[in-house]
Amino acid sequence: VAPNLLSSYRKANGGDHAAAEILNLELLLPGVGSQDRALPPGRRLFVCSCLIPRADMRTFLEQTERLVYTTGDQSLSEAMFLDKIPVVKPDAKVTQWQLALNAKLQGLSKVPDLGRVMRDLVTVEATRSRMREASEVFSKALELQMVASLGPVESWTPTNIIMARAGMMG
Repeated sequence: VAPNLLSSYRKANGGDHAAAEILNLELLLPGVGSQDRALPPGRRLFVCSCLIPRADMRTFLEQTERLVYTTGDQSLSEAMFLDKIPVVKPDAKVTQWQLALNAKLQGLSKVPDLGRVMRDLVTVEATRSRMREASEVFSKALELQMVASLGPVESWTPTNIIMARAGMMG
């Protein structure tokens, strides 16, 4: 929660950064409730919020500890390629997170720039053709996976159909 609060504070005050020192943690434990815990003596914990230009993201992340919290898909992907450990699974864009993890496991060394990919899709016919073909292959594989899981399309419930159209089945 703190990074989101700091981002809001930073934006509201028109600044380019905000920071806070964490003195105490409230741990929420299932079935127990919450417990306040002080940080160990000598351990200081800071949370900061600042905009990091995409071009500087890799350099910034190279300087962080191994455990990282990220808020954007680009920073998450860059962190994973730098062998950082994302502490929490994202609550949004989970599919993209999984794709980035798979890409890392396959040995890719650089996260493609989304802007460049989008420009190529608009201006380069070969890129459009390649992406169209890859999309068709992926769609057919996904359809086979859904049919294997749910049975023939004709037997799907309205909920199954909505989830499939929304991309929530794979």
